[in-house]
Amino acid sequence: MAGPKTDYGKRYHYLSEFPADVKEPHAIGPDDTVYRYLCASRKIGSIIGRGGEIVKQLRLETHAKIRISENVPGCEERVVIIYSSSEETNSCGDNDDLVSPAHDALFKVHDRIIAEEAVGDDFVEIQLVTVRMLVHSDQIGCVIGKGGQVVQNIRNETRAQIRILSNDHLPNCCIEL
Repeated sequence: MAGPKTDYGKRYHYLSEFPADVKEPHAIGPDDTVYRYLCASRKIGSIIGRGGEIVKQLRLETHAKIRISENVPGCEERVVIIYSSSEETNSCGDNDDLVSPAHDALFKVHDRIIAEEAVGDDFVEIQLVTVRMLVHSDQIGCVIGKGGQVVQNIRNETRAQIRILSNDHLPNCCIEL
């Protein structure tokens, strides 16, 4: 049940077209594992690939659903939404740790973006990688923890620099999410 065609030749689904008791196909469920990754628009091709080949392969490999937002005028980033059922598991890494398909896909998407940076200049060693993730306001407490203890433990264990920004710092591509 597709909506009207846009100038870009893409069809959009509108929730109003679905009866109240029918869920939108591939909708994010309340128990799903969901990641929202901000990707620079100039690097999005490393996730999509020619004709969508790479993103299709990532979906097949991980069994996760991956959506890439449309370009928003004036915004240099796009949101990549990766999600799957929390009940499913994939093997991950050399020791066969079990993770959700969304978790597996998140790391594969990230690896593709980082790999593109490494190919860009053979003489520059990558020392700093910046990742921007969106966390829903209902879940940010789980990341911060009481008195900031969870985020501090993550910083100590990973030696990563973690900054949590307010909604005032959201890029335009995130406003509608």
